[in-house]
Amino acid sequence: MHARMNMLIGDPARVDEAVHYLESTVRPHVEAVSGSRGLAIAADRDLGLTLIASYWENAEAMTASEHAVQTSRKEATELANGVVTVERFEVPIFVRRSRPGPGAGVRLTMLDGNPAEIETAIDAFRSTALPGLREMPRLCSAQLLVDRATGRSVVITVFEDAKALADSRGPAAKVRSDMLAKTHTTVRSMQELSLVSTSVREGGTNSLTEREAEMWNTHDIDSWRALLDQQAFEVRAPGGMRMAGREAIETFWNTWNEAFPDNQVTPVGIYGDEHGGVLEGRFTGTHSGTLRSPSGEIPATGKPVDLRFAEVHRVEGGKIIDFHVYFDQLDLLGQLGQQPTRG
Repeated sequence: MHARMNMLIGDPARVDEAVHYLESTVRPHVEAVSGSRGLAIAADRDLGLTLIASYWENAEAMTASEHAVQTSRKEATELANGVVTVERFEVPIFVRRSRPGPGAGVRLTMLDGNPAEIETAIDAFRSTALPGLREMPRLCSAQLLVDRATGRSVVITVFEDAKALADSRGPAAKVRSDMLAKTHTTVRSMQELSLVSTSVREGGTNSLTEREAEMWNTHDIDSWRALLDQQAFEVRAPGGMRMAGREAIETFWNTWNEAFPDNQVTPVGIYGDEHGGVLEGRFTGTHSGTLRSPSGEIPATGKPVDLRFAEVHRVEGGKIIDFHVYFDQLDLLGQLGQQPTRG
């Protein structure tokens, strides 16, 4: 995995305006680019700092995306009345305990070292720093970013909230000291910010499946759509639904969200390998809209549903290329008062 870090420094009074643009316009755009693994945004509103970090499957995907992000980078900089610095890194280590939410505390420690000793630094972080970090209460994630050409590296740790971040300062200093002693690197700077949002997937199909469920639950169609290969996508579902391409994406979304506007998906299990994944879950919601399917329409009944389902999908190039959805049609119809449920 690779990452491009944009540090935007501007007017503190205009941070929120820039963040809104990044959230509403830049994030869906970046996530739709081939090879994207998501975007993280963090800010220090008092100082006027905004970190925008995009993550990519590999160096080639990151390089290919450069042209696509130039315009949005320029517009964000103008909105903040600021300047931006851009750095590019490899991400050899990314460990996540839990997905952090808005307001999580983010610490960036920038290090300078010898390019010839990057592998030593990676090994030291894995063997010395990670065990100590994992002992810290309310740690969400830790990652190491490296630039093999310059010897520069960045350690990013994320805690559940600002208090947990502050409480970690003492233990983190000890971990940092032990690591620096082994790697002969020096601290260039350190910053603490507040997380605005993250859609970063640390790798593997399980995190992609988790993200897909998360975006479905927030009813964020742009971000959900960005996880799918909009050209190759196919969907198969009970009732005779079988479609392909962008029409399949829009129809699948509309079928369930128009019929059950308040619906939520609760994962029961997530399984996968490098080729795809399975989401086993519960679909809950209120039937307050028309349920349209190839087998007919069911007008709103106002009834709640609680339906078990399984979604099997394949993944290529970091995107979901198909859904095969399985659920008990008779159970659904029975809950809607159309037919008795199976005993």
